[in-house]
Amino acid sequence: MASKIRIAAIGDLHIRTTVPADLVRQSIGLRALADVLVITGDITNGGRIQEVEIAAEFLRRIEIPMITVLGNHDRRTTRRRHFISILEQSGVRVLDGDSLVIGGRNGIGFAGVGGSGGGFWPEEAEPTPSNRAMQAMAVRARREADRLDRALSAIDAPVKVAVLHFAPTVSTLAGEPLAKYPLLGNSVLGRVVDKHRVALVLHGHAHIGAPEGATPGGVPVHNVAAALHGGFSFRSVPLRTAIDARQEMLTSIGAVQ
Repeated sequence: MASKIRIAAIGDLHIRTTVPADLVRQSIGLRALADVLVITGDITNGGRIQEVEIAAEFLRRIEIPMITVLGNHDRRTTRRRHFISILEQSGVRVLDGDSLVIGGRNGIGFAGVGGSGGGFWPEEAEPTPSNRAMQAMAVRARREADRLDRALSAIDAPVKVAVLHFAPTVSTLAGEPLAKYPLLGNSVLGRVVDKHRVALVLHGHAHIGAPEGATPGGVPVHNVAAALHGGFSFRSVPLRTAIDARQEMLTSIGAVQ
């Protein structure tokens, strides 16, 4: 097995009636550049069936494994199951609170949820004004974090990657208006990521944020919104064997004792 996996990533395509020509051109060479394509949601602009059909026709031509989560615009669909089935028929695995392992027990596991807004207090930002909308958002944030927790727990592989739409840290939101932070992500997702010692987080949604950051626990986070990178961006994740992971665990136990 290769010592690393090459990931092509993109979010926030917001496809309406056509796929941008630049994106089509970039996709032609993906097979030589990446082992897997991760899409961090908002494939469509309004969740309409016509939009996802156009997206699926484009994605069908990409000849590497593909993984996605649903963004807030995708979740506007009134036919969720049909929406997901169209993507999956084109070869895209939709992670909606579940996980996928590539390469077996010594490979890499991807866990995905769309996520939610909710804010970053008290870890990384000041508290937001309390109102019904924010309270409802906080409930959804906890629910999505619980789903991510279960998905990561189910992965039987030494390397884990979290795929989100919303951000788990403010560090990739620099450049966005501060007032929008509660709408762009939440710190509960970040706590789950740190708990599982995830190797990498990929998210989108913050179109004018920063491309790179980290959770409070030091997990690398990459904002792969298409607007930030002009299309696809690329990351390589080293693969560890089960022996490597076990040795690291024993070392950590010894340090505690």
